[in-house]
Amino acid sequence: MAFLNTEIPELSGFDTGLCLSNLDILSLRQIRVSESILAVLSELADALIHDAEGDPDTVNSILLSLQSSPDSAEESPLQTHVATMISPINREDVFRMSSRAGLCSRLLLYKMIEERMPARDELPPVSSVPATVRGRVAYMPGSFADKAYLRLTASLKNPRAAYTASFVDACEEVHSGLCEYCILPLENSSNGRLTAFARLILRYRLQIIAVCDLENGAAPGQSTRFALLREADDTRFPSLPATTAPDAPLCLELIHLTDSPSLIELLTAAEFCGLSLCRVDTLPLFDELEVLSGDSAPQTATSCVLNVENGNLTVFRRFLALEAPEDILTGLYSFV
Repeated sequence: MAFLNTEIPELSGFDTGLCLSNLDILSLRQIRVSESILAVLSELADALIHDAEGDPDTVNSILLSLQSSPDSAEESPLQTHVATMISPINREDVFRMSSRAGLCSRLLLYKMIEERMPARDELPPVSSVPATVRGRVAYMPGSFADKAYLRLTASLKNPRAAYTASFVDACEEVHSGLCEYCILPLENSSNGRLTAFARLILRYRLQIIAVCDLENGAAPGQSTRFALLREADDTRFPSLPATTAPDAPLCLELIHLTDSPSLIELLTAAEFCGLSLCRVDTLPLFDELEVLSGDSAPQTATSCVLNVENGNLTVFRRFLALEAPEDILTGLYSFV
């Protein structure tokens, strides 16, 4: 603290030496509290992994039981069991992590679990798409759409075009299992995000796996963004699309529906996991969102696009599963 200027008029008459000494004590206490929190988190992470026998889903189930307050009238058997896994002196601190102030502590815990989780052999996902459907891409033909098809399918194996009379028909082809993919416009430089197509993506449970921007030669500076989509995976994070090149920037897009966690907390968690914010859009609460959000429907929803790059998707996935389960993943995609 020696670098502080003690010749401050407002401090005239005060014992500056005592003030600086108190600051030193407070700094030391802060360090000790931080070390204590890290020790508690480390103890809990090891206990959770041991009790769950290394199974990520079981770990999440146990973590969900920590969301309840220790002062609640009734504790679930699982929550009572978790309480016995850590020392009594630290129990109150652990349950305090369920408050908003404990967001960073929870994120640190999720990261510790991810780092200590035993390695598991990841088998390649088994495709449930019939061979006769695999590679079929439904889209409404046109000069722009044809160019988008060539760009978006360049990395697909044996792509086949299936022309449709409308964008709705293209979505229906995927929904009914007749095509594996479809192509839709997402936005343009004149109108911004095209809400009608955002509604189609939600209505037919589609996820974006690749996007491309096409310039309008007749209007310099004008462009349209097209997306390649497929049916949404049951898991929160599908496998990376075949169109992803090793050095291609990867983006994650989701719709945030609830006030708890708040948008600020969501973005704080994303930043902690190494994801950077690209853009945020406010969406009107159209019918598709009301159905998905149910009784907790807000007045508006927020669409967030995050740059993944070297971010930790595993930790962010756990955060979403535990703390924002109603948020809707609408894309994990690269630009082509």
